Amino acid sequence: MAGYSVLPAYYHEESVKAHLSSPAPTMDPMGKYSLKHQGAFSAVEAIVAQEDGQSSLKAAGGAMVSMHNNVDLRVELEGGVGQACCRCCCAGSSAFLTHFFIKPELPQGTRGDVLLAPSVPGETMLLHLHGAGDDWIMQKGAFLACDPGVEIGVHTQGVITGCFGGQGIFVLRASGEGRLLVSSFGSIIRYDLGPGEVRKIDNGALVAWQAHMDYTVGKASRSLFATIFSSEGFVTRFTGPGTVYAQTRSIEGLADAVAPYVRARTQG
Repeated sequence: MAGYSVLPAYYHEESVKAHLSSPAPTMDPMGKYSLKHQGAFSAVEAIVAQEDGQSSLKAAGGAMVSMHNNVDLRVELEGGVGQACCRCCCAGSSAFLTHFFIKPELPQGTRGDVLLAPSVPGETMLLHLHGAGDDWIMQKGAFLACDPGVEIGVHTQGVITGCFGGQGIFVLRASGEGRLLVSSFGSIIRYDLGPGEVRKIDNGALVAWQAHMDYTVGKASRSLFATIFSSEGFVTRFTGPGTVYAQTRSIEGLADAVAPYVRARTQG
């Protein structure tokens, strides 16, 4: 059986300068999460500990690549039937979350590991939630995994923001206390906005942002002509203070890039 070191006391994330990319492989000084592969094809190993039969890790459906034989899993409706249905049908996530735990028949102190990876090429980062007032909002597909103390619910945006922002009226919201793994398509860029500072981000480039931030959706330029013919369309306008994470690629951009070749092949 593999031996795992004891996890130290709860770690609070140090402040990070603005505009930095993804974290180094030592992403979690606590030792529970470690980045096994960095860059476009990231993978994260999570340590699963025995906690009186309770799960010590929650993950999005299909995120597991491999797991130790000491580990078992079950699926649960997160937040009840209503939130689970909204998360599945409206927020682009799964109604069920996968809970990983040590098999109850194994002796106390037994540990295992689970290897997790996102469904698209991109980076993975670790966020720390410190309780009330420290919620995060995530784009569709950004949630990878979290500690059991973090709840993955649904946040309702305004109709205009939802329709023109590209994310829909319902998006994912993480709350509670613990660590949260978020993934991207492409590289991750962090922006720390000061009070009153404004940054416009392409709707397809959003990954996650602090829930207390003010944000609106509008034209990329004051000129309607420039907005249309630059192909930038609508963007999300964030006002600080707060932190926003963006990604350098978008699924929509990839689909637009390959569409002409797909049509050419099907027509040929």
